[in-house]
Amino acid sequence: MLDDDLLDVRFYQTIAADPPWRERGGGKIKRGADKHYPLMKTPEIIDTMLGANCWHPADDCHLYLWTTNNFLKGGLQVMEALGFRYVTMLTWVKDRIGLGYYFRGQTEPLLFGVRGKLKPQVKNEPTVILAPRRRHSQKPDEAYRKIRAVSPGPRLEMFARDYREGWDVWGNEVVY
Repeated sequence: MLDDDLLDVRFYQTIAADPPWRERGGGKIKRGADKHYPLMKTPEIIDTMLGANCWHPADDCHLYLWTTNNFLKGGLQVMEALGFRYVTMLTWVKDRIGLGYYFRGQTEPLLFGVRGKLKPQVKNEPTVILAPRRRHSQKPDEAYRKIRAVSPGPRLEMFARDYREGWDVWGNEVVY
């Protein structure tokens, strides 16, 4: 017997997420993400995603998880806690450098994980995303072109900042 509450639930085969990692700029001047929005620690990100009313991954599902170089380990922890197996990483190479202490950042990782046995729609998609930086935390359209090419719908973007055609979006900054 089906639960009536589940009749309207949409199970996603593709989920992308850009969590607000606890990435803070150094010094007295706020230059990091904390200047733009509230940040979360890794356990908070896990709890928020698992507790979101939209968190309904299909048994066979792809996860694309944006992280930063500093939070690569946290990104892998999030992926595992959500029930996904890490497969590979795409790398966004930006047109100019950003902040950094030891090294100035010019790349951003996009972790790719799988739950179940969902096969790619196309193969041989390169792992490099060459695209310019835009406004703070705005991800390149090229990344979402790759995601659409490889991973089927229905699709959900969590921690979204904008509406994206063909996607359901969830986030406190979504502009409709």
